[in-house]
Amino acid sequence: MVASVTLCDTNARVQLLADVVKEVKLGIGNAVPVGIRISQGKVNDFTAKWPGARSDAEVIFGTLAAAGADFIHVTEHEAWQPPFEGETDSLVALARRYAPDATILANGNLHTADRIANALENGADLVTIGRGALANPDLPKVLLQKREPRTFDGSILQPVANIKEAELSVRTVD
Repeated sequence: MVASVTLCDTNARVQLLADVVKEVKLGIGNAVPVGIRISQGKVNDFTAKWPGARSDAEVIFGTLAAAGADFIHVTEHEAWQPPFEGETDSLVALARRYAPDATILANGNLHTADRIANALENGADLVTIGRGALANPDLPKVLLQKREPRTFDGSILQPVANIKEAELSVRTVD
C-alpha cells in the first residue's frame, strides 16, 4: 500500500517513494536493479532546495536505501557544488554517506573532466551527462583531446512546461 503524502513533512514525502521502491522490488525481485532519480531542483526552478538541508538529505537517502533501492540517481543543477548554505559536501557525497550500499549516479553540469573526477572522488559510482552530451555528442573524444566542451544551447528544449493559472483552478461536473 502506498502512503498518503503530507507535502510539508520530509519523512512522509520520501515514504511514498520508498513504498514504490519496495513494491516494485517485491513484484520483480532481483531481476533488474531498482532505483530512483532524485533532485532538489524543479524543471522550472533550478534553485529549489530541501527546506531541512542536510537533515532532509539524511532522511531522503537513508529512507531510500532502507527501502532497498539498488541505485540512487542524484541530480543537482551544479552537482559538484555544496547544495546548502554552510555545507562543504556535495549532494553526491551526502548520498554516499547516507546510502552507503546503493550505487550512486551523479548528474548536473558534469561535462568536464575535472567535474567528472570530482563527482567520482566524492562518492559517485557513475556519472551521467545530459545537456553536455546534447551539446557534445562526441564528448568522450572532446575530453580525451583535452578540448573545451561546446556550450549547451537551451533553446532546443523550449518551451518550458510552466503551469498556467487557468490550469490551477478546479472545475467540477455535477
